[in-house]
Amino acid sequence: MLNIDLFHRHITQAISINHQLHPKLSTVAQFSVSNVEPTYNYLFNLNNTLYDKFQFSTATLSAQWSPFSQFRIVDNLYENIKEGYPKFTLQYTRSVKNVLKGDFNFSKLDFKTIHRHLHKNKNVSEITLVSGMARGDIPLTHLYHAYPNNITKETILQRFSVAGITSFETMYFNEFFSDKFTTLQFKHFLRPFNISQRYKPQLVLISRFAIGDMNNPERHENVTFGSLRKGYTESGFEINKLLFGFGLSFTYRYGGYHLPNFEDNIAFKFTFNLTL
Repeated sequence: MLNIDLFHRHITQAISINHQLHPKLSTVAQFSVSNVEPTYNYLFNLNNTLYDKFQFSTATLSAQWSPFSQFRIVDNLYENIKEGYPKFTLQYTRSVKNVLKGDFNFSKLDFKTIHRHLHKNKNVSEITLVSGMARGDIPLTHLYHAYPNNITKETILQRFSVAGITSFETMYFNEFFSDKFTTLQFKHFLRPFNISQRYKPQLVLISRFAIGDMNNPERHENVTFGSLRKGYTESGFEINKLLFGFGLSFTYRYGGYHLPNFEDNIAFKFTFNLTL
């Protein structure tokens, strides 16, 4: 099932270099040239010049630091033998105008950290923090959208689809865009129910929060969206591995962006988890 309802024609050529500076620190440097054309009626108004297609020349530097993971050397390569938490990822992106026909100058700084804690009763708690900030002349295609995963349909069953891993299940596609945002997700995995040797469903409790804002929203023409300024919250649960790896997900939207129609705040979806 495909949830996305707005598409872009996207052609990218890129070259990248991966380098392991340290067993616990890996880096990637990339330069790319992209041509992006929205398939919907969107215009980016920059100093009274209207753009309906975009060319980007971007350089990206990213690093992942895993200070508590354990590694060993196998055939002159580092192999992860134990996952340790927290983990940290930092990425800087710079788009340059007039280099290989690039249209825009802007920069983005993105940060992500994930922490997992194994309790004595074998329950697992997981917290994921994601934050990003963008500055410059940025079309909608490269702004932050806070990972929505809900389609615009009237009934709950019409919106029934596959749930994501870190996405906001009750947030509709293209409902919010921001040039700075932060999301916080909490998951608590209860120990699987030991019904039989082969049948062990698992209950997962979930809460998510997002906040953001945007400068110069008037630049984006023929589209309507919010900016997450009031803070977005949803909570729910998953029951995974009910049958052949499939499970169910239920999420409820509340707080600053609670919708007047009760059903519009509910997301009922299926999950899929395969254990090899």
